Amino acid sequence: MKLYGPPRKKETLPAFLLKYKRQFFVSSLAGFLYNTTIVLGPVLLGRLIDAAGGDSADRLLLSALSFVGVTGSFQFLRFVKRWYMRDQFNRVACDLRQTLLERLLGRSVPELSRETAGDLMSRTLGDITLVVDTVMSTLNEGWDTWLLMISYFAVLMIYDWRTTLAASVMIPAALLFAHGMRRTLYDCSLAARRAASSVNTGLKRYLDGAFVLRLFGRESSEADRIEEAFEEQAKFSIREILLQQVLLPVYALIAGLGIVAAIGLLGARVAEGEMTVGELNAYLVMFVAFSGRTKVAARVFNRWHGARAAWGRVREKMERSVESGRGSVSLRQCRSLNVEGLLFSLNGARILSDISFSAERGKIIGITGPVGSGKTALARALSGLFPYEGSIRLDGRDLRDLSAESRAALISSTGHEQFLFSMSIRENILLGTGQPMRDLGAEYDEARFQMALRVAALSGDISRFEEGVGTIVGEKGIRISGGQRQRIALARALYTKSDILLLDDPFSAVDIVTEREIVHGLREACAERIVLLFTHRLTAFPLLDGVLVMEKGSIGEQGSHETLMAAGGLYSGIYSAQAFMEGNGDEQV
Repeated sequence: MKLYGPPRKKETLPAFLLKYKRQFFVSSLAGFLYNTTIVLGPVLLGRLIDAAGGDSADRLLLSALSFVGVTGSFQFLRFVKRWYMRDQFNRVACDLRQTLLERLLGRSVPELSRETAGDLMSRTLGDITLVVDTVMSTLNEGWDTWLLMISYFAVLMIYDWRTTLAASVMIPAALLFAHGMRRTLYDCSLAARRAASSVNTGLKRYLDGAFVLRLFGRESSEADRIEEAFEEQAKFSIREILLQQVLLPVYALIAGLGIVAAIGLLGARVAEGEMTVGELNAYLVMFVAFSGRTKVAARVFNRWHGARAAWGRVREKMERSVESGRGSVSLRQCRSLNVEGLLFSLNGARILSDISFSAERGKIIGITGPVGSGKTALARALSGLFPYEGSIRLDGRDLRDLSAESRAALISSTGHEQFLFSMSIRENILLGTGQPMRDLGAEYDEARFQMALRVAALSGDISRFEEGVGTIVGEKGIRISGGQRQRIALARALYTKSDILLLDDPFSAVDIVTEREIVHGLREACAERIVLLFTHRLTAFPLLDGVLVMEKGSIGEQGSHETLMAAGGLYSGIYSAQAFMEGNGDEQV
């Protein structure tokens, strides 16, 4: 059995609970025994009181030992019940979080990109915690309240059924009143959970953009927005807490009115000698405990209605469909890439139209064009992570027909924004293996790792770091330069065994000399790969095998560097202008 994750068949809340049958069975059995034997406590206490007023020392000792023994037994059962129940629900919480994470990561990139980190954190941490704690509390009180009330009620009926029925009439009224508050509590809880998501989203945005906010003096205005979200959350949270807590004395008062009737009716029986003082004490102790649990039952109702809102938010994300359109075809290697009539849209807007080209193994194709021409959109379409129209074929197999595993193994990309995790340089580069560092074992290839460092022109930089490849780069690579971030992302793509490399603007933060050094290294290291280089800088393009020139979402020109220069079109103009600027820059230096 998988330690953490969804149950094998269904993913309803009961299915998560019943995945751990042993813990559920032991806690349920202990809860049943505890709440049925606990009624013996008041009974034996009453006998102990009666024995204390008698003349038999043996009877007094036996009554005392019985009372202590029974009390110790049901407290031990209570300990067992709570131990196994807490163990079960800790595991259930991990399962829910793991399942939610798997569902989120399994969704398509366009859908996932519309989510906010703050909202997902609120659902994963706050909502799941509320659901688990409430369900645990409900089951716990299911034994400690409902079974206990049934047990007490049965014994009270044995003592005096007429008095019990007359004194208990107010208890259902209190429970019905608590049930009537369900809609109000649900609405307040849902509003509070949504406000918590807004708070988390605002905090995440504030922390991510702290430098920019301070630079432009916008800290105060952003803090005001977060404060408004806090006030909204506080308003509904306080209202929910007040409704849950302030009404508890009302429930207790309604249910406790029966004690007056019980004292009046049973007092007469004691006066007439039909009931002993010990029996009256035992009855009253049990009735007070019986009616007092009404308040707890009402509190469970209240918490359950509040947790329904949290569970709805969690289930909403779990039930979203996973990435659609992904096939099941397995492909281990790719020698050719053929794109025909590619159409690509993002957020409902058409970005690419009628893109057609081909590339063979061992070729480096440069893709360039003016700003907004569609370079990054083409890289996204070729990654296979976004839906597209037309045909992208790898060795004759359409990209959308490949399994997610084949797509990930065949295509690597640096991405337009080179994201690094707050890990070491080595761990960021080895991320492309798809395995945790502790599980790499024989999968780790030191020669390939050094090749990736060398081709990405990182060896010199790493030698200057005190901890070498063990240097922690910080969140999003904040502790290193932009050029180093780009080259680490490039090394990560190079270390993989992918047959297709999509390098989206990998040289924007490096100098011209380093750029040429990297291109020469790519030529040597990628003789068995297809490399598509998306960039607006054309310095290294004479070294490439082919060039595609993007213009307004289509391919305006394609061919070799020499052919396009001779044609005197857009490419020739851009290249000549960049060469002129570089030449002037050299002269000024």
